[in-house]
Amino acid sequence: MMTPSELRAAMAAHFERHLGRGQLVLRDVRRLTFPARVYGALPCEGRPHWVLHTLGASLLPMAGRKGEERRFEFVMSLPEDWIPSERWPAYMFQRASTAILARSLAPDAGGVVSNSAEAVHGSPRAFGLLVAPSRQLGEHATFRTPSGGLVEVYAMYPLTLDDWELHQMGRLHTATLPEVIEQWRDMLR
Repeated sequence: MMTPSELRAAMAAHFERHLGRGQLVLRDVRRLTFPARVYGALPCEGRPHWVLHTLGASLLPMAGRKGEERRFEFVMSLPEDWIPSERWPAYMFQRASTAILARSLAPDAGGVVSNSAEAVHGSPRAFGLLVAPSRQLGEHATFRTPSGGLVEVYAMYPLTLDDWELHQMGRLHTATLPEVIEQWRDMLR
């Protein structure tokens, strides 16, 4: 069994290997949220956008559908022009991750963290976030720790109101959702 610091180090190495070195973009110094820190991997050649990621979410095991223990980290992609001093998307990402972890139930692929703001049909604004396995990390979205434990990396994809309605009818395919949240300034107010 790995200690919490060993697990955190293994996850940090995994993210660095597949996303590049991350910088701290949000820290809850009061530790009222968990995970308390959000990191951002800068845009680079081959990936012209930011990737925010948690580090430490996998310390909290969650129960799967059949009672099995599952562990997760989360990612969210933002456009290359985002600057870390614009804290809102990182804060929202941290709060959404915290809400998922607070349930202590493994997120289903297709679970939605919804928006409380009004939305209209045809609007590009994000109505909510769909939580599903990360396409960003592809085959590396599932990671086995040195002690043999499995950690899954789930992403948060933007949903418009129209996407959400398709999702409710079971007609939305995750692969059709954009990876990068372009309209982040208007999301989840």
